[in-house]
Amino acid sequence: MYVFRKKRNIYLAKIFDLIGNILFFPFGLKRFGLPERIKRILIIRLDGIGDVIFTTPLYEALKKRYPEARLSVLVGIQAKGVVEMNPYVDNVFVMGKTWFSATNGINLGEILSILRKIRKENFDIGIDLRGDMRNILLMFLGKVKYRVGYGVTGGGFLLNKIPNYEKDMQEVEKNIKLIKELDCKVANRRSQIYYSQSDKANVLELLERENVGKSNPVLAIHMGAGYPSKSWKKEKFLHLLKELNERNYGRIVLIGNDNNGICFNYIHERLNIDYINTIGRLSIRELAVLLERCSVLISCDSGPVHVAAAVGTPCIVLFSGTNTLRQWGSLDNNVNRVIHKEVECSPCEMRVCPQSTHLCMDKIKVSDVLCELDALFGSMAGIAK
Repeated sequence: MYVFRKKRNIYLAKIFDLIGNILFFPFGLKRFGLPERIKRILIIRLDGIGDVIFTTPLYEALKKRYPEARLSVLVGIQAKGVVEMNPYVDNVFVMGKTWFSATNGINLGEILSILRKIRKENFDIGIDLRGDMRNILLMFLGKVKYRVGYGVTGGGFLLNKIPNYEKDMQEVEKNIKLIKELDCKVANRRSQIYYSQSDKANVLELLERENVGKSNPVLAIHMGAGYPSKSWKKEKFLHLLKELNERNYGRIVLIGNDNNGICFNYIHERLNIDYINTIGRLSIRELAVLLERCSVLISCDSGPVHVAAAVGTPCIVLFSGTNTLRQWGSLDNNVNRVIHKEVECSPCEMRVCPQSTHLCMDKIKVSDVLCELDALFGSMAGIAK
């Protein structure tokens, strides 16, 4: 969760809230309690894959507290695979271009269509998990009766319930804190991702074609990152892949989406070893199947790390200085090994490193990764999956 950093956005949010508090003061939204009968609940999380995975412990808790309620989730298209097979989710709204998308521009027609769908559902409760003014406006204009969120970027006057916002709290705990306001208890804090038998069959068929036996260790490597500020140099990935092959830890599989193209092309032209390339070929659910089969994932801080944690696969995470580990670390996997170098400018919360050298990631050496891999393999019995 990010609050505004640019002064212009901070001032605009404050002005928006000032005007809103004046206009809405007579209505006293915070005096209204929960509707007597809860029939429909909406959860909004429109940003990254990892962000949405961190919401999954809430679904079971909400359905147990309100068993007769229909639970809908609004997510961006990149994260729909996280929730579409979840047994506790009754309906998934998908937005193709969100205000958090890396590509420029939103589709006004699509937003109006989503707004109409929200109005048609006549939601009793709406929960914005990010604390974003635009999500809050979507709930308000969608006529959601009781709205819960943090409102840290403005729009708090449109909410019925605003818990105290603790910025450095771990993200899952931050989400849980919101639904505690709805009298929900979360017994299972583990993130969840579900896949179909068809997803499993597709991945097993892929591995069979690549002559990967059931007892063969498989190492997944993800060279991408959500932002450039979280990325590791492609030259270091090339060196790492050569070392992994030389040491014969197991079959190497490259994962990721098509955005990794430049890095992959660089690697492919210079790497003369046997590896399996799945970049751009797997859905999120198929990725979950593959990672569940893998012995370990080596990756920068990104969505696949959280997918791996949800299916119980240990990770070696190359964690930049962009965010705080306390806030964005996983609760799911106590065998994860995180490589994180302290630098003065951390946490910067910048998409692109503004420094002349990307010190927080440049300090991470290939030898650091290999050392953690040896330690991980040594601490786990029966590493092969």
